Amino acid sequence: MASLQDESLEEMRVRLERVRDDPARVAALAGEFLDLAGRMAAKAEKLARIGDRTQARMVELNRRLRQQEEQYRGIFENSTEGIFLADAAGALLAANPALLELLAPGDAGPASGLPREAVAVASLFFDAADYQAFARTLAETGRVQRLEVRVKTPRGPVWCLVGASRIEPDGHVVGMTQDITARKALEEELVHRAASDVLTGLANRRGFFENAARALGAAARSGAPLGLIMLDVDHFKAVNDTFGHEVGDAVLRAVAGRLRDSVRVSDSVGRVGGEEFAVLCPGTDRGGAAELAERLRRAVEALVVETAGRPIRVTASFGVALWDAALDQDAADCLARADRALYAAKRSGRNRVCLDGPAPPPGTDA
Repeated sequence: MASLQDESLEEMRVRLERVRDDPARVAALAGEFLDLAGRMAAKAEKLARIGDRTQARMVELNRRLRQQEEQYRGIFENSTEGIFLADAAGALLAANPALLELLAPGDAGPASGLPREAVAVASLFFDAADYQAFARTLAETGRVQRLEVRVKTPRGPVWCLVGASRIEPDGHVVGMTQDITARKALEEELVHRAASDVLTGLANRRGFFENAARALGAAARSGAPLGLIMLDVDHFKAVNDTFGHEVGDAVLRAVAGRLRDSVRVSDSVGRVGGEEFAVLCPGTDRGGAAELAERLRRAVEALVVETAGRPIRVTASFGVALWDAALDQDAADCLARADRALYAAKRSGRNRVCLDGPAPPPGTDA
C-alpha cells in the first residue's frame, strides 16, 4: 500500500467508500484525511511561496535583460566606432550609424541604411587579401584583433582597425571598425620625413639606399639592367666660401630641382652627401645610363642661380656604373664604383661624364 504521504485524494475517497459502514474505521480514516489535507495545504503554501520568489526573480531578470538591451542599443547607436552584425555565412545583418556614415557619407548617409553593394562582410574590404586574412583568423580562433585594413568607401579606400568575434551557438559575427586614416597619414609623413632630405626634398641617403635595395631586388628577379649615376657639384666649397652658406643652399636646391625635372618617371634621385647626388636608372644599360648622365650634365650646366650680388653658374661631374651581381654585393658596392668614375671625371677637368673605371689616387682634390 502506498504511504499516506504519497496517497492521492481519489485513493482516499475509494478507501472511505469501502469502510463507510464501520464508524470506527471511518473516524480513523477521517483523521488520516485531515492530516494529509494539512500536509498538502502546507506544501501548496510552500510551492506558492517558491512560485512567488521564482516570479520575482523572473521579473528582476527581465528587468536586467531590458536594461542591458538598452545599454547595448545605446552603445550600438552612439558609438563613434563602426559596428556591424553578420550571420554565419558572412551576410551583413545590421550596421550602426558610425559605420553607415563611413560607408556612405553625406546625403547617402545613415538614414538610407547600408549601401546597396554592402551585402556581405567581404564587400567592406578594399583588398581581397585583407578579407582573406580576416576570414582565416576568424575561422581559426573565433576572433580578430586589431587588423589594419582598407575599407571600401565612396570616397576611396579608408584605413581602419578591424576586430570581430564569433557568437555561439548561431555563429553570428559582431565586428568593429575604427577609422585610423589620420594616424596612417601621420605615420606615412614621419616615414617620408625620415627618408627625405630637408633642404632639397629629394630622398636622403637612407631613403636612396632603401629605393636602391628595392630596385636591385626587382632587377635580380627580372634580369633587367640597372644603372647608377653619381654626381658632385663642382667647386662647391668655393661657392660657400665666397657667397655664404645660404647661397650654397640655394645652389643645392636649384641643382636638385633641375635633376628632378630632367630624369624619367622610373628614375629615382637622392642627395647622398653634402653636394653629392645619385640617380637610379632601372631598366637602363651602360650606354643608356651614360646618355642620361650627359643629359643631366647639360641641364646642370645651363643652370644659373641668381643671387643678390651676381648670377652664379653651376657645373657638376658625373660617374656612371652598371649593377653587376659578380662585382656588387649591395647598392653600396655599385655606388662606390660610380663614385670612382665620378672622381675620374673630377681629375679629368670636371663638368664631364666618366664611366666606371679605376679608383683615383689618394688625396685627389674634388
